[in-house]
Amino acid sequence: MASLQRSLGVLQKTHFLVPSRKISWTKRLQEILNAEYSIDELKNVFKKRILYAKCEDQKFRPDRHKILGPELAVSHFLLARGGTVKFENDDKWYHKEKNKIFLPRHKVNGLFVEAICADNTELMYEGLENFVGLKSVRYLSLKNCAYIDDFCLDRLHIMADTLEFLDLSGCTNITERGLATLHKLGKLEALILRDIKTTPAIELVTLMLQDVLPECHVLLPTVMKEKSTEVIAAT
Repeated sequence: MASLQRSLGVLQKTHFLVPSRKISWTKRLQEILNAEYSIDELKNVFKKRILYAKCEDQKFRPDRHKILGPELAVSHFLLARGGTVKFENDDKWYHKEKNKIFLPRHKVNGLFVEAICADNTELMYEGLENFVGLKSVRYLSLKNCAYIDDFCLDRLHIMADTLEFLDLSGCTNITERGLATLHKLGKLEALILRDIKTTPAIELVTLMLQDVLPECHVLLPTVMKEKSTEVIAAT
């Protein structure tokens, strides 16, 4: 702790070499250290600040949507964070290449996002607000997204008129409450739920979803699938 404080002192003495945003962060860090937090408390403070920064970074930006339109705005947003997108009538999946995004930087009429892959990204509830205005998304994969939770699933209703495929494998923060909101996705044909936490409530909700969305094929974890088959056979 003492060495960290000494390092901060050096940073403050050389503040003219550091951008103003860095100075404010250094001051906030010094304030935290002066508050005499325990190590565990200090870790929690940093975690909360980092999470807050991520939330702010993903918030909807009206200026971006105004310049690019909703389709390209969400494409730039996703590619910048490790996701990929595919447009209608184009077989190519677009992703960031050598830390650069090769997409138009102005609105293009007739360009529609058809598929989104945000696997293993830090996409969260705030980021999903950027999906507003998408008119043709049929495929959405959110595998292993650590911040996808029940509130996020409830927000997917904005794609209810087009979404046909949804992969939530590895999204361990979702529960039966979030899955229950998927009944709004009336055109859903495939729901993938591998590697999620299995509970009796989730098993029941998935059965109900298959009843409400008869055209939707739900791919469950193996154990859950076996139990669901037994329940159906017993009724």
